[in-house]
Amino acid sequence: MKQKIRFIRSLIVFLTLSLFMLSGPAYTSAAAASQQSTPDILIREIMGLAYESQQSINSVPFSVGDSLKKVKKSWGPPEDLSTAAANYWSHNVRFLYDNSTGRKTITAIEDFDPQLQTIHLSELKTLIGEPVSEQENEGMHYVTYTDYENYKVVFVFESSWINTDPLLYLYTVELADE
Repeated sequence: MKQKIRFIRSLIVFLTLSLFMLSGPAYTSAAAASQQSTPDILIREIMGLAYESQQSINSVPFSVGDSLKKVKKSWGPPEDLSTAAANYWSHNVRFLYDNSTGRKTITAIEDFDPQLQTIHLSELKTLIGEPVSEQENEGMHYVTYTDYENYKVVFVFESSWINTDPLLYLYTVELADE
């Protein structure tokens, strides 16, 4: 049964990515015309980058698994740095990393681009389908999608107790759970 569910989810991801790829030329010209993207294009871009390269919209060219040293070499030092996170506010990105390795391997990428606040929970579910998990925790609504092989994307919305169709606040790209 679990394999059947994984197959169906993988098929949904494949179909979503296929749609994303087919809309590629249209997205390129639309992006050139306007910096604002429609929610469905943003959702397709988020899922496509997560699936293909474990990146977020604003982390390109850096992926989960890269070293923080590589990011620093290209973007310079982070604007905020802790023992577990490097914040690049000007890029709307936070790299979570493993401080126990010399490379400081990136374990997750949080993207908090202001454009994300145009995406409603209902739009996400309509386009991608039902999530693997969904929970309300500490005033935020967490929605998780994964293909179980390459990526896991956790969308963080404002509380669904306050708004029945909440807006997206940020999302995190991680490697899929083994």
